[in-house]
Amino acid sequence: MIYAIRNDWETNEKLILRYKKMFFQSRMANKIKTERYAVGNISKKKIREKAIVREHYRMLNNKVYF
Repeated sequence: MIYAIRNDWETNEKLILRYKKMFFQSRMANKIKTERYAVGNISKKKIREKAIVREHYRMLNNKVYF
């Protein structure tokens, strides 16, 4: 749980910025994004298809153009 307590001299905008900084540094946003939807296991066929596509794009990136 992340929380920020407002200091006496602090404006609301500064408080919000400080809270957002703590929130993103804690990596809570990444965890929320990854757990947003239930995802099942990927089949071996899908893994292989993705590997083939990755290999194709890597080959295109490695070509030397003159």
